[in-house]
Amino acid sequence: MDEVLFWLTSLLKGMALILGAFIVYLAHRGYRRNASKPLLYVSIGFALITAGTVVEGLLYNLFRYELLAAIGIGTVVTILGFITIIYSIYSVEEK
Repeated sequence: MDEVLFWLTSLLKGMALILGAFIVYLAHRGYRRNASKPLLYVSIGFALITAGTVVEGLLYNLFRYELLAAIGIGTVVTILGFITIIYSIYSVEEK
């Protein structure tokens, strides 16, 4: 059962990494095309959210951290990503 759970969580974290990286790519491309600072912060925010998810899985599955420690560290990184996205929404440039 542990091996099945390991591969299932690894697959899900891999999918999260791929989808998150795609969102980061699209947001960064939009930033470069429009030179919009808020889009830069959106891409950084989504990168942090994606990193939080992946870090959590890596710490638990590969480095054998305790589950609560891995979740805690991953959640802190994810929260930083949400804060960055919120900042991007409230820092809209006026033209």
